[in-house]
Amino acid sequence: MTRDILWALRWLRGNRWFAAVIVVILALGIGVNSAVFSIVDAVLLRPLPYHSAERLVRIDVEPSPKHWGRSILASDYRQLQGRRDVFDAVLAYRKNVVTLTDIATPDQVFCLETSAGTFSVLGAVAQLGRPLIASDDAPNAVQVVVLSDRLWRRLFHADPSITGRTITVSDHIYTVVGVMPAEFGFPSSDVEMWTPLRPDTMTTDNVSVAIMARTKPGTSLSRAQAAMEIVAKNWALRDPGNDAGVRLIVAPWRETLDRQYELSLMLVFAAVGLVLLIACSNVGSLLLGRAVQRQKEIAVRAALGAGFWRVARQLLVESLTLTLIASAAGVSAAYFALQFLVEQMAALPISIPRMDRVALNGRVLFFSVCLCLVLACLCSLAPVLLAAKTEIQQPLRGGQGSAPKRSSRLFSVLVAAQAAFSFLLLTGSGLLLRSLIRVQEADKGFRPDHVLTMRVPIGTRTLQRPGRYETRSRQSEFYREVLQRIERIPGVEAASVVNNLPLSGFNTSTVYTRPDGSMGGVATRTISPHYFTAMGTPLLQGRFFTDADRAGSPSVAIVNEYFARQLFSGRDPIGQFLPGEGNVRGAQIVGVVKNAWQGGYDRPIEAEAYLPYRQYIFGAFLSTFVIRTSGEPLGVADAIRKQVWAVDPNEPVTKVETMNDVIAVSIWRPRFSAWVFSVLGGLALLLTAAGIYGVAAYTAALRTREVGIRVALGATRARIVAGILRDAMIPLCVGLAVSIAAALVLTRVLASVLYEVSATDPLTFAASALVILTIGAAACLRPAWKASTRDPLESLKVD
Repeated sequence: MTRDILWALRWLRGNRWFAAVIVVILALGIGVNSAVFSIVDAVLLRPLPYHSAERLVRIDVEPSPKHWGRSILASDYRQLQGRRDVFDAVLAYRKNVVTLTDIATPDQVFCLETSAGTFSVLGAVAQLGRPLIASDDAPNAVQVVVLSDRLWRRLFHADPSITGRTITVSDHIYTVVGVMPAEFGFPSSDVEMWTPLRPDTMTTDNVSVAIMARTKPGTSLSRAQAAMEIVAKNWALRDPGNDAGVRLIVAPWRETLDRQYELSLMLVFAAVGLVLLIACSNVGSLLLGRAVQRQKEIAVRAALGAGFWRVARQLLVESLTLTLIASAAGVSAAYFALQFLVEQMAALPISIPRMDRVALNGRVLFFSVCLCLVLACLCSLAPVLLAAKTEIQQPLRGGQGSAPKRSSRLFSVLVAAQAAFSFLLLTGSGLLLRSLIRVQEADKGFRPDHVLTMRVPIGTRTLQRPGRYETRSRQSEFYREVLQRIERIPGVEAASVVNNLPLSGFNTSTVYTRPDGSMGGVATRTISPHYFTAMGTPLLQGRFFTDADRAGSPSVAIVNEYFARQLFSGRDPIGQFLPGEGNVRGAQIVGVVKNAWQGGYDRPIEAEAYLPYRQYIFGAFLSTFVIRTSGEPLGVADAIRKQVWAVDPNEPVTKVETMNDVIAVSIWRPRFSAWVFSVLGGLALLLTAAGIYGVAAYTAALRTREVGIRVALGATRARIVAGILRDAMIPLCVGLAVSIAAALVLTRVLASVLYEVSATDPLTFAASALVILTIGAAACLRPAWKASTRDPLESLKVD
């Protein structure tokens, strides 16, 4: 082995340019794959940074039509706490949206009210001060808050003396007791502060909470599930009317944001893997060409007693030496590639969890080493197969024997592999690009141009600001006064308020009773009269709301056309009444508007009802102004802020963005995926073209004597070119045929990120195949033409 390594190093020193090309190709592939693996490992694969993370579980109520909207209540939580036979700890938490005042600019942040023992169970340690502790749950304890590292730096400028300082959270005074490290993000990365879930809050049985628990050592998930089935039966005995058939599901703890990134990251990882396979095929072609030239050397070794495995080992060591050098260079390339990828992902309009853990650590280096060994085997496969078929006598006599015929078959296999891998990437890129175009051109049910949005929340999800907005009349009066001021600003054509903006990621629903007696929910928005004018949503029947639709007047509603057809198929919905909860009749329908995007581009249109905010105002912690302007929307943003603060100087104004920006954020997945696949698809085409050109040039050189004889016998240039092109295009077509069959299966993975485009779209498949065939033909044309124009006398002199 030592002699083989020394020989490989001498061989590489004598073939510097050849080795350099291989090292560069492999280093790029290894570097990009290592960088992407580093991100996938940090976000998806590595264990959660919590104490005994494998024993953490989530307990949820299984959703069902009969128990629509059923959640775990405070009384349920107290029962779960008693199951000490399977759980070490049972913790409750609920996510809230709070406002911060008494700072430079009022702001709105996500806050988690959680059992104070949560930090102890997770094993979390603060970087400043302390986390929440059990005594913080005491009824008379001082109200305390723990800040995230991001909030500490964003609003408090990383003040090291922040602990002990008081801040105003939704008009309540809290004392800051600690700041968590940057990597801590329980239960999701968007939470920026944590407060105790106080016992006085939990005395109200209808308070909904989420549950996390830690099982006892040795307790299996199935045993915990069996225990929860007993709890569910007890609930049914306690309240058979509402809880009969309720099921509790125990699942391993997983941060809730992971699922929406998992597919996108794995698709990117698979795509860069395909690029690496194309690079590997290229390197295999180069090494195969060099092996053809070394047939005489291999024959001499065989004649001196070297067996097949001895020769194969030497070729494998040469490939391994190349890939080791490439891996060392690839780690350096991975460092820069990782910096670029992290910057690009930080620019995405979403917060990806655990990106702070991304690094070129030991796990990534181990992955690179394993990748190096696999590549060494793959790259040496073709030369080893050629060596196995090399005859001894013919090369020793000075000829090449029949090796070129065998090598041409191996070259054909490598060309077919490159075409197959490139087709998969091009097809994925084409599907994603077509999907992105469909998304951007889709009829959204409203006109996003010249629309400005800004969130102006009142209080929190669970509590309104004391002394000012406790009643609905005060809340609606605040918005009415601000809207009147905004409408007087030059350039404002229409202004409205909505409790949750479409595509914002939030949704509010009202409960109604279905004809079969089961409970259901309908997406509901409370709006001011000019909402549809500001959004540009067409009215199909009836009328819009007016200022007369206020508290004390008959309850009215506007529905989308989907809901109208669902409730009153074949009948005029105007004047009909919405179903209510129980035997209570709902609001009277006065208008029908066009279907509009609601929760996201990838979600089907659902039933939706609109209610006048002066009759039904709820979800005010998400309330957003929608303003249609005659000019640039952001140009009036400062004037609108001033009008809001003129009414209430402590009112936060957040998420100031145009409606086009809101749409761009909502379609980040198709945009990101299309961008990545397009870049990698272009790189794949470049590598494939270079590989096919190299193979065509080399095989044409091997056929120099044959071409000379054909020309001497009267073959035309066109016939020579056509023959070489035919021989080069046959493996290309075979590779495409195989990859088309594979793509029909593999592209179905993309179905969840495609919009109005089939995963087996024939136009995309045909276009991708045509592009590869065109590039392949173009790459082969120059070597074929060069071979056909060579002097036949010179060709016949070639030994």
